[in-house]
Amino acid sequence: MYKTLNSKLVLIFIVFIISVMATVGIFLMNSVFSFYTDEFVSQVDEGFSDTVVKQLTDALQYDDFASSQNKLLGAYANVFGFDSGRSYYILDENAKVLASSDPDTKDLEITQNLISAMNGTDGKKQSYGADFLDYARVVSGGDRSCIIYVKDDLSEMRKLSFMQFSIIIQSLIVGLVIALVMSFFLAKAITNPIKSITGGTLKIASGDYSYRITSRSRDEIGILSNNFNSMAQVIENTLDEVSGEREKLKNVFNRLNAGVAAFDENGSLMHINPSALSMLSLPENNAPTFNELTAALGTPEVSMQTLKNIGSIHIDEKTLCDIKTRELVVSIDFGVFGYDGAAKSGFIVVFQNITETALLEKNRREFIANVSHELRTPLTSVKGATETVLEDAEMPENIRKHFLNIVINESDRMTRIVQDLLVLSRLDNRRMSWKPHKFDLYDAINQMCTALRAEAQTHSHTLEFVTQEGEPMPIFADKERIEQVITNIIGNAIKYTPDGGKITASLEYDEKQRYKITVTDTGVGISKEDIPHLFERFYRVDKSRSTDAGGTGLGLSIAKDIVDAHNGSISVSSEPGKGTDVTIILPKDTRVGEDNGEK
Repeated sequence: MYKTLNSKLVLIFIVFIISVMATVGIFLMNSVFSFYTDEFVSQVDEGFSDTVVKQLTDALQYDDFASSQNKLLGAYANVFGFDSGRSYYILDENAKVLASSDPDTKDLEITQNLISAMNGTDGKKQSYGADFLDYARVVSGGDRSCIIYVKDDLSEMRKLSFMQFSIIIQSLIVGLVIALVMSFFLAKAITNPIKSITGGTLKIASGDYSYRITSRSRDEIGILSNNFNSMAQVIENTLDEVSGEREKLKNVFNRLNAGVAAFDENGSLMHINPSALSMLSLPENNAPTFNELTAALGTPEVSMQTLKNIGSIHIDEKTLCDIKTRELVVSIDFGVFGYDGAAKSGFIVVFQNITETALLEKNRREFIANVSHELRTPLTSVKGATETVLEDAEMPENIRKHFLNIVINESDRMTRIVQDLLVLSRLDNRRMSWKPHKFDLYDAINQMCTALRAEAQTHSHTLEFVTQEGEPMPIFADKERIEQVITNIIGNAIKYTPDGGKITASLEYDEKQRYKITVTDTGVGISKEDIPHLFERFYRVDKSRSTDAGGTGLGLSIAKDIVDAHNGSISVSSEPGKGTDVTIILPKDTRVGEDNGEK
């Protein structure tokens, strides 16, 4: 019934008027009754002046005191206000009527005031529910006493109250009519601006952000209208900014050299940039699905469900053939994204042309292999010639050995470089000849530590091997290459630890069926800036010290490639002045060479 704000306001206003008038009416009626009661008691109290009380007391000495008192009270009738509605009675101690201004009265109703007088106390309390007001005064003299009882009929008072009630009802009806009219206009004045704001919100919701509310009031409604207009202006400005940023992103998206394609959760194309169309040799109006794009990229194994489970997939290199009659090498990234407030998900594919980079890398690897192969034979000849010169007796012995030892050492060092380059070339070109078999990793590391302990002692180092006691630690891997890695790591620790240091090799087996090999030294340590570059080829932390120690800068790079081929990982943690920790993680069954198709 009362669903609109207008009707609610009218109802509230009417209820308020009724409540106020009813309260005022009750208050007035109670006030009038209280005034009449107070006036009655006050008048009777004033009538019983000291003179009147003395005369009434003196009359008690007569045997017929009631007649004397009756005459006395009749004489003071004007003072007490005695009339047809107000009577007096002279009573004995038991409330028996002795004399009265009302000759028809025989017995009186015993009231609370009369009971008080019978007990010797004046009774002046009035009851609001009674049809009359009464007053009982005790008069005592000598051994005799009486009660002067005054009774006032309330019939006139009731008539006055009824007239008052009629006036209140009439005023209430008139007030309701006025309230109804006023509340209607007041409700309109309040609800019309609210209706305008409601209409404005619907306009905004429908997309009309230019709509504004006209309001001239300065009250809360006016403030609300102004705030609404400010909000609409902010929304309009924000949308303009978003549209501008969207246009910028669109321009950037279209001008990216990398190919970018976005798909919805069903695999339907949402966006694709010109670079992607160009690399795939697709027309501008073509809209490939997700599956069609992965097929064109040669990655049909990448599915939408796989992406939902994993989140992202990266492919370093993928060669695309028969695209514009040439090979195209790309790196591809697959990912998942959310749209429509993240309520839905989609897929994004980014592929970048790395053909030139891949070609340069291929040429670099081939160059290293060719140079290594070409340098190995003459270096072997130089070494043989220097060994022959060392046996020449005509040259002074000390001079001949000094220079020829330098030649031999340098030759050996260059031979190691060539050998390392050949190993790297084989690893890069996936031509490494792997010989995996099952062996005890504990025994292998223990033997290597035993063999290297003599070299460590030349530097006054302590070399320890710590491992879990108990069962053997079998591993399926290329033993020779694993030994090469560990020998290189321990050898570096020996070389770059000041004399008198401590080198510790440890072997652990975790719950993931992996072996953890850790080589810890108390050497000079490595700075944080150098650690990310340690596995780069030819990188040396201290080139002068590395050269003096016979390092080539390829050992850690070879070690990483070997460990990676075994599906393991190698990491370095160090702090200058506190030593270095090199950690190698190898699976129990490495399956070396299988993933890459190596021999």
